[in-house]
Amino acid sequence: MDNDIRRAFLKYIVLTVISKKSTHGYEIIKTIEASSKGKWKPSTGSIYPILDYLVSEGYVRSEEIDRKKVYTITPEGSVALEEMTQKKAELLNEISMLIDSITEG
Repeated sequence: MDNDIRRAFLKYIVLTVISKKSTHGYEIIKTIEASSKGKWKPSTGSIYPILDYLVSEGYVRSEEIDRKKVYTITPEGSVALEEMTQKKAELLNEISMLIDSITEG
């Protein structure tokens, strides 16, 4: 996957990972790496600013557990994730229709 596309979806991906279980930044990186079969390993420099953003928006909360910041999705984050999921589906559908239209025409 192209790096620009990855960056565009990273907030969504991070929030999705956190929605599955409370976790910390390093585990989020490892989850993305494993899920992509090693094709993508986001840097800490990209993950932690996103986590800070998600906390500032109220989408996740953090607490220190065993000297690690553990992030948990909030009810507001769940609503935002649903909206992001819908927008992602709409965008992918629009792109697919556009590509189909161009290749057929």
